[in-house]
Amino acid sequence: MQNFEINSNQIDKIKKITAKEKNFRIKNLELFKAAGFPNKSLEDWKFSDFKHIVDRNFEELDTKIVSSDINKINLLKDFEHNYILLVNGDLHSSNFDFEEKSKIKINSYDKSVDYKISKNPLVCLNHALAENGYSLEIDKNYKFKKVLVIYNFFTKDVKNKILNSKNKIKVNENAELHVIEYTINESKSKFINNVYENIILEKNSKFKNLFIQNNKSDGFFHKFSKSKLSLNSDYSNLIFSSGLKFNKLDIECDLVEENSKCNILSALFLKKNEHQEIKTLVNHLAPNCKSNQKVKNV
Repeated sequence: MQNFEINSNQIDKIKKITAKEKNFRIKNLELFKAAGFPNKSLEDWKFSDFKHIVDRNFEELDTKIVSSDINKINLLKDFEHNYILLVNGDLHSSNFDFEEKSKIKINSYDKSVDYKISKNPLVCLNHALAENGYSLEIDKNYKFKKVLVIYNFFTKDVKNKILNSKNKIKVNENAELHVIEYTINESKSKFINNVYENIILEKNSKFKNLFIQNNKSDGFFHKFSKSKLSLNSDYSNLIFSSGLKFNKLDIECDLVEENSKCNILSALFLKKNEHQEIKTLVNHLAPNCKSNQKVKNV
């Protein structure tokens, strides 16, 4: 792999960060530079030699943010829904016309940081450089009337890039949210999309996520998703991956209080040149919790 260097002065360009966050970012950058892209020598990557994949598919890479300007995107018209539009990982717009807007908080990711060091080099890279993404919070006792579609849109000019973004969803006590994460890729070139996601479910809350794509893609996708489930909360993740050339999902669920539930179901439709991996870690940290996982490949 040639022409891929990251200097700490890229962190200097990030606006409105504290000294503590800056030091955390620099430390993570140093960890990534020491480890490089993950390979099979790491237990968590024994089925996905990402270094080999990068070396084979890219002659050069850079981490500069891609413009999020778009002329038009065709939203789904088959059913009524709310939406969040992400363009190259950046929060572009949102619409909650079917809901009580006072019950919903949506912002660009607020740079609040979990200062835990990861052994995953791509998570370290994300912690070092991520500037884009969104933060969504649902108020106590509010249940969405319509599904929320998160349009994950990539523009034609995304090429030889590593896009790093962070997303956070918090569903407060007795609230409920159903999400469709819908990937639309107009780029005909190769790129890497590297996401860190944080999901917090408070007491008696429910969250269901459906992951789909609208077309084939030459992009390489990695997401680390960390969830925390409180008393009687209910988490479901439904993964239907049929369009991504490479997709690795690292899913960690902490069931921290009694009677919380975690349900992960997946159907993967693959060709010989496509690579999909779902790695899960479900921590039962309290009594009377339930988890279920089923993954089918075709």
